[in-house]
Parts: sequence; C-alpha cells; structure tokens
Amino acid sequence: MLALIILSGLTYYFVFREEAEVFDKSEANFTVKDTAAIQTIFLSNLKNENIKLSRSSGVWKLNDTMDPRMDAIQLLLAALNQQKPTQPVPVAAHNSVITDLSGNNTKVEIYDQTKKTHTFYVGLNPGPNNETYMLNENAKRPFLVKLPLQNTFVGVRYFTRINEWRNKKILSGATPIESIQVLYSDSVIYSFKIEKLAQSFSVAGPYPIEKPLNHKRAKEYLALFENVYCMGFEEKYMYKDSIIQHGRQLATIRLQRTGEPMQEITFYFKPAAQGTKMPIIIGGISYDNDSFFALLNKKDFILVGRKITERILKTYPEFYEMDVK
Repeated sequence: MLALIILSGLTYYFVFREEAEVFDKSEANFTVKDTAAIQTIFLSNLKNENIKLSRSSGVWKLNDTMDPRMDAIQLLLAALNQQKPTQPVPVAAHNSVITDLSGNNTKVEIYDQTKKTHTFYVGLNPGPNNETYMLNENAKRPFLVKLPLQNTFVGVRYFTRINEWRNKKILSGATPIESIQVLYSDSVIYSFKIEKLAQSFSVAGPYPIEKPLNHKRAKEYLALFENVYCMGFEEKYMYKDSIIQHGRQLATIRLQRTGEPMQEITFYFKPAAQGTKMPIIIGGISYDNDSFFALLNKKDFILVGRKITERILKTYPEFYEMDVK
C-alpha cells in the first residue's frame, strides 16, 4: 500500500502536475513571453539560407523589401510564445542529438527594440513523441521542447526557404490603379488599355467599337487586381531561362498605380509534363492546361493557376458587351 501511494504521488508529480519553469534560463531560454515586443527575427541555416523578419509600425517585412506570409508569421510567433522545454535530452542520447543538431538546424535570433533577447538552435528532425530538439547558444545540454497539449513538431515552423516565406499576392500596391495594359502576343486584336478617369473609365484597343462601354465591367476588372495570387515562386526551375528567352508567350500585363513604379507580368505557356491531362496543343507542341509560367517585374519567375489567368486576361471586346441578366 505504501509503495502504491508513493508511486501515485510520483505519477502525479511528473505527469499531471502543471510544470513551472524550473530550468535555468541560460540553458533553456526558448520562450518569448511578450511577442509584441519582438522587432526582428533572424532565421538561418548551414545552406546559407537567411531570413530576416522585421516589424516597423506594425507592418512586417521579409528581408527588408518583400511582403511575408502573415499566416507563417503568426504560427512562428505562437510557437515562440507557447513552446516549453520539457526536459534536457537524456545523457545517453546527448551525443547523437548534438551531432544531428550540428548538421541540420535553424539558428534563431530574436531582437526587441534595444537588444538581442534570444539565440537558440532548432533541430529539424523530430524527437520522441514529435518533440523538438533545441539548444540555447552557449548551453551545455540540448532540450526537448513541445507545445503544451499538442502533438505537433514545432521545428517545421522554423523554415528558411525565402520563397516559402514570401506572400504569394502579386501586382499589389498601396495606391489606386491608374491604368492596365494587356498585350497579347499572337491575338493582337484583343489587346487593350484601360484607364481610370475622374468619374469613369476609358478602354482603347486596336480598332474602334461602336457600342457603349460597360462601366460596371471595367470597374470590376480593376478591382480584380487587388487580390491576385500566384501558386508559387519557381526560381529553381531547371528550364527557367530557356522559357524566358524562347518560351511561347501568351500575354503581357503592365499595371500602373499612382506614384508607384509600373509593374509588368509576362505569361508563358508551360510545357506539358509526362502525364499532363488534356494538354493544350499549339503548333504541334503540348502545353499544360491548368497553369502558366510568368515573369513578374522582370525578376521573379512564378507559377500562376489557369483560373486567375483567365480572370485577368480579358479581351478588348468584352468591355463593350452587355451583362447577361
């Protein structure tokens, strides 16, 4: 009976009792109590992938110039605030965990307005029960870290690929649109330029159309460009340069916003891959039917879905058609 009582007490103490922070902060400083005070987060790895997330006046920037995915930032901040060390890595596993951390980690540095507050390494391979190995800078022992009441691997939130951090919203801006020009490579008769006037719109094309302009359709078209998203960034695509130089172009869009540099996006037919269903056949060559490549502002090579491509690549006559009731 005495042994049972002792065992029950130990079980409660180690399993059910709410853990206080009993670890030396210099050894297990992984939790950020006030994430609102964070101004800068650096993430880096041994592959020379470097991410800087900085906040100014409540607005986050990625590597100083790009817009980051806010969902990824919120997940990262939640992890920093909630992750807790559960125990040091057992002595028997210490050497193997250190070896794993040495070759496969994300280094994390946290700054507030005045100083660096945290520096630690996050293992990218799950530990027991999906716990995450973390090692504080200059600490002697790595720790097992987890999110309370969750069986999720925290390490996946500390990724360092810049294209995974980038916001996939494109052609956006802080000011209203003044004009949009759509230039078709083959079907030039469908090219047009739409301009926002004081109280109306104008749409010009390669020939006159003796019909009234559909102002509602013109207004809705400009509104489309406030929510255009690509599927992803394809900077490592093997044939990127070949597509840009010799690929079959579909169209180019030039978008001008008030007081901002002109933005440009050129669409290319994406060569069909083995197993592509219902490809588009042009000139005897098969192209993908579900997505297109595009060059954004002459620097970013991206993938754009068919649905959004069809929505923004309107044709000149469409703006003079009446809406079907």
